[in-house]
Amino acid sequence: MLRPQFRELRAKNLLDAKTAFLMWSAQALTLSLLLCAVWLHDRAQRHYLLFCIGFALNSLGGISFNLRGYVDDIFTVYFSNCLVLLSLCLWANGLRLFEGRKWVSWPAIPAALWLVANLVPAIYASFANRLVVYALGSAIGYVFLASTLVSSRLSTPRYRHMLAGLWLVQSAMALSFALYGILGHPQTLAGIPFMGGMILLFIACMLSTFVLLSKIIMDRNEARLKLLSVTDPLTGALNRRGLIEAANTLKQNAAKDRLLALLVFDLDHFKAINDTHGHQVGDAVLSSFAEMTSSVIANARTHPKGLFGRSGGEEFCTLIPVESLRQAAGLAEQIRTMVANTPIVLDGVTVRLTVSIGISSITVTEFDFDKLMSQADHGLYKAKADGRNRTAIASGESVYCIGPGLEPGSPAAIDHDTDLQVAALRRLTKRQLHPDA
Repeated sequence: MLRPQFRELRAKNLLDAKTAFLMWSAQALTLSLLLCAVWLHDRAQRHYLLFCIGFALNSLGGISFNLRGYVDDIFTVYFSNCLVLLSLCLWANGLRLFEGRKWVSWPAIPAALWLVANLVPAIYASFANRLVVYALGSAIGYVFLASTLVSSRLSTPRYRHMLAGLWLVQSAMALSFALYGILGHPQTLAGIPFMGGMILLFIACMLSTFVLLSKIIMDRNEARLKLLSVTDPLTGALNRRGLIEAANTLKQNAAKDRLLALLVFDLDHFKAINDTHGHQVGDAVLSSFAEMTSSVIANARTHPKGLFGRSGGEEFCTLIPVESLRQAAGLAEQIRTMVANTPIVLDGVTVRLTVSIGISSITVTEFDFDKLMSQADHGLYKAKADGRNRTAIASGESVYCIGPGLEPGSPAAIDHDTDLQVAALRRLTKRQLHPDA
């Protein structure tokens, strides 16, 4: 008498499972199409393509579940479950690409485990054994997803941990299926008593996953747009707006007994480089100069680190906390001599570059970016007027120029350069100690 009731209940559970999977498949396919449209709008954002394919494969897995009994098991069981496990791999690598990390192969382990295990006749012929292998693969896949997200810096820790928690819940659900497969030896999905509740929990987790993932993507895109608004697209350096905004933070973090020095760089004869070699080479020269200069600034022995930006055209600037103008001049000369003695080779074209530098400084408490820029420009004009490829320090109404007048890199130029630097720095130090002299 009880057997027909159990059969009816099992059929109802299977029907509920098919309905739930059909609902999720429709939603996943819709998400896939939306993500595809986003990727087509900006194909450089490859993570959207991986998310798109991942949701598409997940949708196909749900659709194939509803085709069981109508289509051969090789597709509805073996092939479709592999697609679902591959979707977890694509999502994990999508998260990595989203953060700018490289593609890795280890998230494909669950799909590989499923494929290899089903080559064993004893596993493929047994529903319970297939359930155990698939559930273990799913559990591992969701753990991979959670670990990928936790180790990233996407969005805020709060949202990362919430989403990682959801994936760990789904991993625990998969483990419960694996455990029941080992202990209960079910012959069909309808024979799993908690199937209906688990399906509903799975759907709830997937919908919550989409909401949180959307939030993380929105936060990341907002941060990316903000970064684009304050950086120069060619060199990656801060633009003028970004430099001014960052300068306020630098001022707050700098020790009160330090000076804030502004170094303004202008590439010498840059128009001639463009006219001779073309704007493509000119752009590459700008990028090379930015890379060289920013590396020196990043390794400067100051704390906090200085700022580097492109203020326009071939003009760049650095704002850095220093103990004295002597320290700022030393940094400027290090950059100037490195640029002068480092030929830039681009597609067989060798460009020798020099740079003129203007320096000014102000106390942290009196910091005014526009005033500092105006004074540094005054020094830069003096460096240009005195023959370029030199550093000019503007201090009050006076400007001190240091730099070579001979062939860059020659022994005579080095000796001459050293003499000029020592003399100028002595005058500068004397003026700082005796401002009325």
